[in-house]
Amino acid sequence: MKILYDMHTHILPSVDDGARSVEDSLTLINKLRGAGVSDICLTPHFYTHKESLKDFLERRSRAFVELSAYLSNDVTFHLGAEVYVTKYLFSNEVDLKSACYEGTSYMLTEFPYSSTFEGESMVFINKLINNYGITPVLAHVERYPYLLKHLDKVEELIDMGVIIQSNACSFSEFPLKFKLTKMLKNGYIHIIGSDAHSVNRNSPDFYNNLNEHIDKKSISEVKSRINNTSCEILRKATSLL
Repeated sequence: MKILYDMHTHILPSVDDGARSVEDSLTLINKLRGAGVSDICLTPHFYTHKESLKDFLERRSRAFVELSAYLSNDVTFHLGAEVYVTKYLFSNEVDLKSACYEGTSYMLTEFPYSSTFEGESMVFINKLINNYGITPVLAHVERYPYLLKHLDKVEELIDMGVIIQSNACSFSEFPLKFKLTKMLKNGYIHIIGSDAHSVNRNSPDFYNNLNEHIDKKSISEVKSRINNTSCEILRKATSLL
């Protein structure tokens, strides 16, 4: 069994600091296909303090139209966004669910890496959940030093309903991989993404490495859990191809 879902990528061409061209996008997609990935979420950066949701959605749509002419139907694509959450997010006139994985109420979110999730960040998370009916998906949990040191805070977020995502490439980083492997085994990490920007930055090749790493650690049952959670998030979404 392999991990079938990539829940976090920067593959859309010329939208953010990820793929620069359609050719770059197709290279990354082919690598993920080769790693056994069946579903790819296209989640470019949406910096809420720099542009409106309306403008972001228009840029994202243009990029997907450009790319879609070259896509085959052996991989399922899902539009989304990696949303840098600030107070400005909540001033948009467009429905915030437009920034979720398309067709769902799950939003891939990013906060300042210095966050302790005690103050403003927690206020924003509560607002998304209680005021907008949105379930935050916390991108690359390993980027938050406080959370790695305080798993009780990760537990608190999970108890609130937050989904925790980690990057495949991080399981190849020493000594971080030991911490993440333990978190994965104990249910602190729910889904995986490549966070692929290029063949050199968070390469999709790390998906193969992670599958092998999980098998060597004799915790291959977590692949089923990762796939099931990813499928549950996307199950109501409409396939783009």
